[in-house]
Amino acid sequence: MSWIEIFNGTFWITIATLCTASIALCIKYCLKSKCDLVKICCGLVEIHRNVELETDDLEIKTDENNL
Repeated sequence: MSWIEIFNGTFWITIATLCTASIALCIKYCLKSKCDLVKICCGLVEIHRNVELETDDLEIKTDENNL
């Protein structure tokens, strides 16, 4: 077998798919994170964003007469 038969089109499509999926997962993780500054790949990709934290502002109003 020569190297042309080993590294055919299927091989390169598989490599491209794996690389694209890895990049997509990294971006998805960064956007899902609650951190305001995320650095991956030794600072190659840096995402800085304003994060609104969830607060527990729920108030339960009860009427003591209707218990």
